[in-house]
Amino acid sequence: MIPLFDLHCDTLLELFKQGDDSSLSHLHISNEKSKCFSPYIQVTAIWADNRLTDDLAYDEICKCLEHARHIGIKFCLCHSLSSRCFILGIEDARVLNSDINRLYSLYNKGLRVLTLNWRGQSCIGGGWDTDSPLTDFGREIVKECARLGIIIDLSHSSEKVQDEVFQMSVELGIAPIYSHSNSYTVCTHKRNISDEHFTMAVRCNGLVGINLCPKFLENDGSADIYSVLNHIDHFLFLGGESTLALGCDFDGTSSLPAGISDISDLPRLYEIIAKKYGDRFANDIFFYNAFNFWSKNSK
Repeated sequence: MIPLFDLHCDTLLELFKQGDDSSLSHLHISNEKSKCFSPYIQVTAIWADNRLTDDLAYDEICKCLEHARHIGIKFCLCHSLSSRCFILGIEDARVLNSDINRLYSLYNKGLRVLTLNWRGQSCIGGGWDTDSPLTDFGREIVKECARLGIIIDLSHSSEKVQDEVFQMSVELGIAPIYSHSNSYTVCTHKRNISDEHFTMAVRCNGLVGINLCPKFLENDGSADIYSVLNHIDHFLFLGGESTLALGCDFDGTSSLPAGISDISDLPRLYEIIAKKYGDRFANDIFFYNAFNFWSKNSK
């Protein structure tokens, strides 16, 4: 079977909003649709809904976690080759609202990946659509995440936030990730990663997950399954053989590239990657790069 370690999906929040059971889900990810993968490790991120205040978004995340517990979803650390494992992420640390105790509470509930920003300015710093750096509280959060073993995710962060976190990573001995971001050189959306920042990720042994959202794959948004290869090609040119993974953004995007309708279509992508780059690299980008990173960097 094909192994899969996916760095980002929004399925858990969608299950909560729709009151759905994971085994019966009609979403991009379900137990039935993912049964072709083993091992299967999924980082499932809960987005801080930007239509809500920081406090209300935090409350919604806590309710979502309670719903996950109710339907039997358990989070783990994935230090061994478990057949199926879920890792908890939070997307947009603004929900901390300058209260570090919220970080500790979420950590105790299983948080292991923290996406610092989503959009705009927050108590953490600037999102991709700003030119703002980290705040003092944002720097405190980065340091505390390093101590706790929470992985810092720079997808959605401003260039200044990215620069500063990479600078801090040397002192703190951490490796930031981009859980679901593509190449800005290939597709010039500001949410994508510059060559400079990708090279920083390579140098610090970080990780970058390829996003399947069409607007991050092609400038005109008309992406197909082969569009993914253009980003892989460029990242490999920059030395990213051990840096690349998948961060599909399932259930976080309303559209997917032609040829992929949900997680059950990923074996088609695997075959295309294996045909062009070989089976070993296909296994690395689908699983082993992320698993090896996790084994070294999570606590």
